[in-house]
Amino acid sequence: MQAVISNQFIPPVKALNELFSVPFGTCHQCDKTSRILLQYKDIEASFRINDFLSFRKLINRIDLRHKLFDLTDEGDYASVEVPKLNLYQKLGLCEFIQLRELVNGTHFAIELNSMLHEVLYQDSAIA
Repeated sequence: MQAVISNQFIPPVKALNELFSVPFGTCHQCDKTSRILLQYKDIEASFRINDFLSFRKLINRIDLRHKLFDLTDEGDYASVEVPKLNLYQKLGLCEFIQLRELVNGTHFAIELNSMLHEVLYQDSAIA
């Protein structure tokens, strides 16, 4: 006996899925290239997932509390450097905080998607 599937709507596959968005930037996941695409003001970067996680660690390693209380001119800026991507940016503290929010929000979305995927597939394997 063969099952015949007719007149079913199959939605087109989207290449870009929005992971996290804020007024100052967005992050998408590209299903075709398996990359995280970050757009923040003048910064446009494409990360493999491991590179994105390393970038997040780099962003979170910068001590904002120290920067806020630093009265020198250097304390007003945070430098973001990713040599692999040829990315060198000097951001003001407000811009840096916004970038950190975008990166951490994206990381949260990735983790949440991963947990949901795990639970859904675990439940379907049991049934």
